Amino acid sequence: MTPPRRKPLHGEDGFALIEVLVSALVLAIVAAGVMALLQATTHSAASERRHSEAYAISQEDQARLRSMRLSSLNRLEQTRTVTLDGNQFSVKSQGVFVNNTSGQPSSCTSGETSADYVRITSTTTWPGSQAPVVIQSIVSPSNGSLDPNHGTLVVTAKNAASQPLANIGLSGSGPGSFTGTTDSTGCANFTDLPAGNYSIVPNAPGLVDIHGESSAAQPAGVSAGTSSPLPLLFDYPATLPVKFKYRVGSSNEFKAAKVDSVLVFNALMNPAKAYWTPTKARQEEVVATSIFPFTSPDTVYAGACEVNNPGSGAAQGSVTLSPGKTYAPPLELQVPALELTVTNGSTAVSGAQITVTDENCKVNGTNLTREFTSNAQGHQANAEYGLPWGKYEVCASANYSGTYHRKRESVTVQSLTSTTAKTLSLPSSGNETGSSKKCP
Repeated sequence: MTPPRRKPLHGEDGFALIEVLVSALVLAIVAAGVMALLQATTHSAASERRHSEAYAISQEDQARLRSMRLSSLNRLEQTRTVTLDGNQFSVKSQGVFVNNTSGQPSSCTSGETSADYVRITSTTTWPGSQAPVVIQSIVSPSNGSLDPNHGTLVVTAKNAASQPLANIGLSGSGPGSFTGTTDSTGCANFTDLPAGNYSIVPNAPGLVDIHGESSAAQPAGVSAGTSSPLPLLFDYPATLPVKFKYRVGSSNEFKAAKVDSVLVFNALMNPAKAYWTPTKARQEEVVATSIFPFTSPDTVYAGACEVNNPGSGAAQGSVTLSPGKTYAPPLELQVPALELTVTNGSTAVSGAQITVTDENCKVNGTNLTREFTSNAQGHQANAEYGLPWGKYEVCASANYSGTYHRKRESVTVQSLTSTTAKTLSLPSSGNETGSSKKCP
């Protein structure tokens, strides 16, 4: 008699299903591992293939560079795209003259010997590449291909804080010609140039040199068989507003003065530079723009020539400017004052023409002259008393019944403690009369 079959316990329900699920999970994990291994192997093979193709492209580029003229390899910077088996590669080709003594490219150091050979570099990259393929070699110039009478011009561009400036455009003309830009170190080497004098024109948009210019030509000399330096300074320009005042008589009272120009000087610039008001009209404030922001203080004073420098005192200011900033508040300077009185005998002359000519300051080869008109008291207007520090020839002329009468005198205007007073008494007759005696 067959024993009765045991009835399964309720806790064993679904056990077979669990076994199936576990088996399926194990199979999925194994399959995933196999797939990852296959993908890694495929990716590695593809990477090796791309690397081999990039190496072949770099070798081909080296052969291309070797077939070029030596002059074409000098300062070569070229990037192009090469397609191989449907894949795109980026190839960067470079050429630089190298000194045989140091084995290094011509640097931003003057006095090195001239370059002896060209180092050519081919760098190939592709999408997804982690490391480029780089091949370097040298091209030795054939005998006589480099002229011993040639040399190297080394240009360095920095800002006021002595930080290098990249991408400053440069073009030169002289015995030879060249163009280029400064690199990330602010350096540009122009090798194998005929010796002689050159004119270098920089292109620095938004920046100014020490004279406030962005593209002023710079002279440079190239010596045979060596490297010649050309340091350049550029930075964002600063703005300096200047206001003026003069002392009333010998009192402690001051009034606003009108001036037409200020001069800014720094020991690193030569000569000093004058900044004028629009149309050179006299104003109570002169705004000097496009000033190079030296890290050392600038000396500032009223006038257009260095002879107007008072040397010290309230008529001379000292400021340190910041790149791209406007100096605030405006610098305030005192100027010496000249009070002229034009008379005819004991009568004040109104409407007389007055010229004040700086005896030692010439602008464009001509002594600088300022013009005024006398008021009812025979003076120039109050705000026009102020003048830059200097020595002046003053002239007054007026028309009496169709005949001009004139008076000239020399006067020194260099006092900050009191107003300099001068009376010009016009003659009624004598050698100061006649239509030719009109000032100036």
